[in-house]
Amino acid sequence: MSNSTPAPGADQEVLITRVFDAPREQLFRAWTDPEEVAAWYGPEQMEAPRERIKIEPRVGGRWELTMVRRDGGDGEFSIGYEILELVEPELIVLRSDPMPGMDKHEPTVVRVEFHDHGDKTRMTFSDGPYPAPGGGHAEAGWNVAFDTLASHVVG
Repeated sequence: MSNSTPAPGADQEVLITRVFDAPREQLFRAWTDPEEVAAWYGPEQMEAPRERIKIEPRVGGRWELTMVRRDGGDGEFSIGYEILELVEPELIVLRSDPMPGMDKHEPTVVRVEFHDHGDKTRMTFSDGPYPAPGGGHAEAGWNVAFDTLASHVVG
């Protein structure tokens, strides 16, 4: 089940709610364990190799990775976040590093909430604000990654 809902200032913030066929502890681990992140993170043409992921699962810690092209071509994309809040297995809040090369001079804030939904987990994800029209590209990328995450947690 997937639902992309426009948030206030829809072109500025991404808001996605999904129900995953896995307990929330497993979803939380999928966000905080580098082995797990390597299995699902990134758009179709990119991957995040385990050796390029660094996660310090604590408030004030870092959540960083570098994606590389799956076809072995040139091009890498590194992202970094500071962990602002971490409540296992309920909540992760991250603040991105600015990325001037991507016209993101200000940080975005990612908030991931994990809610019990019977034997499944409802994940509510928000990310923003983005400079217009960047939110649409970000939403598409996150949805592809969450499709992979859904397959990973049931596999």
